[in-house]
Amino acid sequence: MSIKYVNPVETRIAKVRKDEHGIIHIVMKDCGIVDKYDIIDLSLVVKSMAEGKPTLKLFDARGKWNLTKEAKNKAAQMDSSQKTRARAIVVSGVLKAGLLKFFQTLSKLDYPQQIFTNTNDAYLWLATFKNYNPSELYI
Repeated sequence: MSIKYVNPVETRIAKVRKDEHGIIHIVMKDCGIVDKYDIIDLSLVVKSMAEGKPTLKLFDARGKWNLTKEAKNKAAQMDSSQKTRARAIVVSGVLKAGLLKFFQTLSKLDYPQQIFTNTNDAYLWLATFKNYNPSELYI
């Protein structure tokens, strides 16, 4: 069985979809440089899909992209003002995951966040924040 998505949206930098379990999937594209306007655009799409509720987000960061300094600042600002119930970040390798986990310990978040190298593991971790039995979820 595969996941059913509701109203997928594509921006210049990402594909954004909400699945039947309410988890928002953000898949970064190979888009090169990401500026603050890209961040604003992506944030508005996610905010609309979240419908004003705290949301579970699966952020697939494996695409080839880089944030400008302004984009990093805007992302930090937008993240603190948006509602996130929990976030799973999927990266391309163990080394990158280790580095991100280290930097994660230096920042304080108002929600749980974990780094993964596998989408299935990330999804199952997010499912623990829902009232689902993870074995009932199919990816």
